[in-house]
Amino acid sequence: MYEILISDAEQFSKSVLQNYGVPPEHAEIITEVIMDSELRGYDDHGLLFMGIVVQWGFVEGMMNPAPDIKLIKDNPSTALLDGDGGCGAVAAKKDMLMCIHKAKKTGIAAVGVKNSGNIIAPAVFVLDAAEAGLIGYCSSNITALMAPEGGTSRTIGTNPVAYAAPSSSGIPFLFDMSCSTTAAAKIMVAAREGSVVQPGLIQDRDGNPTTDPNDFLGPGNNGMFTPDGGTVLPTGGPKGYGMAMVVDTLCGVLTGANFGMDLQLTNAKESKPGHFVWAIDVEQFMDRGEFEARMDERARGVKSSDRKIGVDEILIPGERGLSLKQESLARGTVRVSEETWGMMAQLKELSGVSLPGVF
Repeated sequence: MYEILISDAEQFSKSVLQNYGVPPEHAEIITEVIMDSELRGYDDHGLLFMGIVVQWGFVEGMMNPAPDIKLIKDNPSTALLDGDGGCGAVAAKKDMLMCIHKAKKTGIAAVGVKNSGNIIAPAVFVLDAAEAGLIGYCSSNITALMAPEGGTSRTIGTNPVAYAAPSSSGIPFLFDMSCSTTAAAKIMVAAREGSVVQPGLIQDRDGNPTTDPNDFLGPGNNGMFTPDGGTVLPTGGPKGYGMAMVVDTLCGVLTGANFGMDLQLTNAKESKPGHFVWAIDVEQFMDRGEFEARMDERARGVKSSDRKIGVDEILIPGERGLSLKQESLARGTVRVSEETWGMMAQLKELSGVSLPGVF
């Protein structure tokens, strides 16, 4: 493990992004999403994921580094944006802030984005809603790497979904998941580490169960996806498959973005996914303080559940990661893995941006 200042890690990320033509305000947003994942313990979508954003997104030209995000449709409680092929995190930040503003006026609002790019992770955007006193939702359809229940081909994305709601405890309710058994980035990490994945997560291109991440990534991979690889499986079988279809409907079909098998590695430059957010102002139902007190009461009730032998504490969704983030922020440092540091070193060689100092 390497321990570095959070401020240094943030500056490294922003400097690398700006080296590839990302405007400073966009680099700030992308870095916020990257660092949120890193600080909450999801390093596969943290600084390690910068490798995908930079190498696949900007070096290989799969995403527009400086998108001009435009408003296409605007109504009192809905809107539709064009992401101009840029990093989806930038568009998602803009559409959630717009959604919050509308929901504060109308009680509930929804905003979609088409013609966008990889969202990285949706948690930051729903936490924005929770901080503003709203219940927030964010989802995105992404590159098709998952098979439908009973299928063998890459038909639908892992399609991340996140919800958040405010509480008075200092830790909001946060539920953040992919519709697959595991995030595809975690399988990439396993391949680079030379380790196997747990049974039941992936299958090879013929539908045979496997624990070798290279069967998923495909022949001749260099730690990245290839078009001839296997598939990740839906979480909970038909339940995850159905949820992925819901996300694809909202983010792809409804917004006018690409969807399903249109989002393929073989046409990645033309595969422009979509995002969908909504927000509900709790003040339309009850006083915010009352709502937050009820959220805390619910959390206490769940956490007081009888525990299995060996279980020290029942955790509320999002609690572990948000507690880790608070601890890191209090220290002012973040601990990154050997694999993450290696990726940062690669980014240094690509961009010329100096690595942060290590404690």
